[in-house]
Amino acid sequence: MENLTFFFAELCLLHYVMIKYCPSMLAAASVFTARHTLKKDSSWTKKLAFHTGYSEADL
Repeated sequence: MENLTFFFAELCLLHYVMIKYCPSMLAAASVFTARHTLKKDSSWTKKLAFHTGYSEADL
């Protein structure tokens, strides 16, 4: 999952329009997308929301 998360984060670097988002949001969105792609139990848990400060709706 870590490599997939890095891949999604690096994709954000390729698109200039992504510069308007905070790096922390891009990182959280990368984790969310990787978890969703790999069909983890829950794409976004309460623990992840607590530690990142972003809810699933924010991403």
